[in-house]
Amino acid sequence: MNVRLLCVLCVLVLSACASLPPILETAKEQPLVTYEDVVMTMAPPGSMARWGGVIAQVENNAQASIIEVVHYPLKSDGRPNLRKASIGRFKVLIDGFIDPLVFKQERVVSVVGTIGEPIEGMVSEQVYIYPSIIATGYYLWEDIQDFEYSQVQITPFFRFGHHFGFDLGFPFYRTRYHGVYNDRGRIRVRSNNTQSGSVGQTANGGDGANSNTPALPPRNEPRPPAISQHAESNVKYSEK
Repeated sequence: MNVRLLCVLCVLVLSACASLPPILETAKEQPLVTYEDVVMTMAPPGSMARWGGVIAQVENNAQASIIEVVHYPLKSDGRPNLRKASIGRFKVLIDGFIDPLVFKQERVVSVVGTIGEPIEGMVSEQVYIYPSIIATGYYLWEDIQDFEYSQVQITPFFRFGHHFGFDLGFPFYRTRYHGVYNDRGRIRVRSNNTQSGSVGQTANGGDGANSNTPALPPRNEPRPPAISQHAESNVKYSEK
């Protein structure tokens, strides 16, 4: 009985860890198109999609707010997997103002919405055709930073050999010899600065308190507005 209960608890914990943020959920019967589907087969506008990646820049103009995102595949919990290769970029169209100080460069974001018309733009001096998604919800993921450390301790005892183990979920390797203890490892720091929002709802911060981000008003048009190729971009804010 105890073993069975332990197995059930493990399954519940693993399923909770891999669950999507509610703001990114869709109906189970709702098919989702991938980034590759849109690029390779030109999936029709109006198809539902859930994409994510790293923010490259933000534009706020009279018609809409636009986030340019470097695409990365999503994990099972909806967070972009930055260890995978990126195969392109896309643009997210949002009704209402979005703050470039919140939607900074290099922030990790996931969005859900419907596919819009392709948008022609520029990457450096090259013409680029961006797939677009008209967002109905978004989720800004918390910043995670890994710091590697190394320290040397001198002991009055002579110790030989090697030692492997795990510290805070990360493997470590230690060498002991001639009274000198070498320690190397990694520390992970989470910023707890998540934020989410959807059409007609106020964005919520990661600590559960209401943020000052305004609610997104409903769209009046089913298609994204025409975007000028030479629209001026806002100043980029680099992640520190």
